[in-house]
Amino acid sequence: MISSFLSVCLVCLVGWILDAPRRRRRATLPPGPKAIPIIGNLLQLPRVNPFEIYAKWSKTYGPLLYFHVMGREFVIVNSLKAAMDLFETRSNLYCHKPRMVMAGELVGKEQTSMVFSRYNDRLKECRKITHSWMGKMSIVETYPLQEIGLVRLLEALLDDPERFSDHVRTYAGTVLLRLIYGTRCLPRDDPHIALSEHVCGLTAEAMRPGRWFCDFLPWMANIPEWFPGAGFKQWAKQTRRTTMELIQGPYEVVKKAVIDGTAPKSWLADEMLDESGQIKGGEEAYNLMMASGSLYAAGIDTTVSAIRTFFLMMARNPEIQKKAQDEIDSVVGPNRLPSVSDRPSLPYINAIIKECLRINSIVPILPHSSDTDDVYEGYLIPKGSFVMVNAWKILHDPEIYPEPENFRPERFIPSPGEEMQMDPEELVFGLGRRTCAGLYFAQSWIYLNMTQVLFAFDIGPAKAPDGNLIVPPARFETAGHIRVPAEFKCSVSPRSPEKIELIREVATMVRDD
Repeated sequence: MISSFLSVCLVCLVGWILDAPRRRRRATLPPGPKAIPIIGNLLQLPRVNPFEIYAKWSKTYGPLLYFHVMGREFVIVNSLKAAMDLFETRSNLYCHKPRMVMAGELVGKEQTSMVFSRYNDRLKECRKITHSWMGKMSIVETYPLQEIGLVRLLEALLDDPERFSDHVRTYAGTVLLRLIYGTRCLPRDDPHIALSEHVCGLTAEAMRPGRWFCDFLPWMANIPEWFPGAGFKQWAKQTRRTTMELIQGPYEVVKKAVIDGTAPKSWLADEMLDESGQIKGGEEAYNLMMASGSLYAAGIDTTVSAIRTFFLMMARNPEIQKKAQDEIDSVVGPNRLPSVSDRPSLPYINAIIKECLRINSIVPILPHSSDTDDVYEGYLIPKGSFVMVNAWKILHDPEIYPEPENFRPERFIPSPGEEMQMDPEELVFGLGRRTCAGLYFAQSWIYLNMTQVLFAFDIGPAKAPDGNLIVPPARFETAGHIRVPAEFKCSVSPRSPEKIELIREVATMVRDD
C-alpha cells in the first residue's frame, strides 16, 4: 500500500518537473482551456468533430488557442488571417508534419505517404515527380481518359442508379489507377479499390485522437512486442504490412511488366527506366514507389467526398440544380457531352463546385508543425507542437460567408454592389509548401463529374415505400482526416430519352485502350 502511494507520488513529481518549462512560459503561450497537472487537457479532448469544439473555444480564447495533452502541445489556428500569416508567409517554418508515433512511425506512414512525411529531400523529390504527372500543363494530357471514365460512370448510373455512391468511388479509382499504374479495374468489387478503402480505414484508426497511449508517451514505441500491454505493436506491425502491400504491390507489377516489355502506358511505367535504359533502383526507385502510392492511397477519398457532397446538395436543392442545368444546356446544347473546354463558359457550375468544397470542408483540420519556436502576435508557438488550421471554422465563419450553413453557390458569382466571397479553394487544397499534389487532377475530375451528371440526370429525394419523398439531411461524418457525407439515398433519373441514347452512343464509340 505504501509502495503504491510512493509510486503515485513519484509519477506526480516527475510530471510536475517535466511540466516546469511549460509553466515558466505560460504567460507567452496562446490562451486556452485550463489544464490538469500531468494529463493536461486530456479529459477535454474532443473525440468527435474536434473542429467544432475548437471553433467554440475560439469564442472564449480568440483565434489562436493552446492546449496540451500528456506532453503533446497543440496550437489551433481559427482565423483566416493567422492561417495565411503562418502557413503562407512563413511557409518555410510550417512545412513539416507533427510527430505521430502510431500512424507516422509504428505504422510507417512517414516513410510511405507524402501526406505524413516530414519536409525533407525525399518529399521534395516525390513532389517533383507528382508535379511532372499532375502539374497544370501535364494534366491536360489526361483529359481524354478522364472523359472516358465519366462516360462509364454515366452508363453505370443508367443501369444501376441506386448504387450511385459506389459508382462514384469505382470510377474515380478506375481513372486514377489507370493513369498511375496502367491498371484496368473491375466495374464492381475491384480488389485495388477495396484495398485502398481498407488502408484508409486503418489509417483513420491509427490517427484516432486518444486511441493510442504511445502517441502521448512516445517512449512506449520502444516496448518489446512480448511485453504485457504491448498489443498495440502487433496491430501496428500488421497495419504496416498492409500499407506496404498497397504501395509496393502495384509498383512491383509495373516493374515486372516494364522488364518484360508488356507494360501499358502509365505515369509510373514512363518513369521506371533511367537514361541508360536500366530499371531505376535505390532512392530513385523508392521515391517513385512512394509518389505513386501516395496518389493511389490519398487521391481517391478526397475527390469522392466532394462528388458525393454534390449529389447530396443537388437532392436537397432542386432550384439550384435546375439553374445549373439551364446553364449547361445553353452552352453545350443537346448533341454532345460537356468537356473541360466548356468550363470557362459555366460560371454557375464553377460556383457549385466551390460551394460543395466549402460546405463540406473535406479536410477540416490542416496539421503542420515547426522545428523551431516561433512568435506570432506576441504568442509563443512551441517547436514540435501540432499547429493546426481549423479549416472548417474558417469556411463556416459568418463574417466571411454569411449564412454559412446554407448552400448558396451565388456567393461566388460577381454581382453589382456586392463583394464576392473568398474562394474556398485557396484553403481546401492546403497551404504553403504542403499544398495538395493532386490539385489539378482533383479540379478537373470534380468538374467533369458534376457537369456531365447534371447534363444527363436529375438528382432528387428518394421515395419512401409509402410514396413520400425523403429529402436527405445534410449530415457529415469524419473518416480519419477527411469529412464525408453520412450515408444517404437519392433518386438519379435520366433527363430524357435523348440523353440515354447519347450516353449509349458515346459509350459505344469511345475505346478504353
